[in-house]
Amino acid sequence: MNTVEQRGFLFRKYWQTGSFKACQTAFRKEFGERRAPSKCSIQKLFKKLETRGTDLTPADFFLWCLLKGKVYKNTPGTIEQLKDAIRHEILVVNFVSLGNVFQNLEKRIQVCLDVKGDQFQHRL
Repeated sequence: MNTVEQRGFLFRKYWQTGSFKACQTAFRKEFGERRAPSKCSIQKLFKKLETRGTDLTPADFFLWCLLKGKVYKNTPGTIEQLKDAIRHEILVVNFVSLGNVFQNLEKRIQVCLDVKGDQFQHRL
């Protein structure tokens, strides 16, 4: 489909606007693409996220740990304020930080490969 960055952009933009058309327009503008993902493609992306259920991945924990303090800093009083705070903080996530996360993941995978899946005591 698209790169991780593009999928993240689609997710954030749709979350922010709630509009497929606005999401597609912003995508074309952001990435200089003539064609944006179809409404069907965007819907499938969100359906995947919705059907994941409550199975949290390390990426979910990373994101929540990154956002939690910032989201609750001003103590949202309503669900809508909480949603707005989460949307805002997701929009300002630094892609450099996310890049560092993926580099760390690559190092961890390499260590697992080096020991052929055995246990290891390695500080990264």
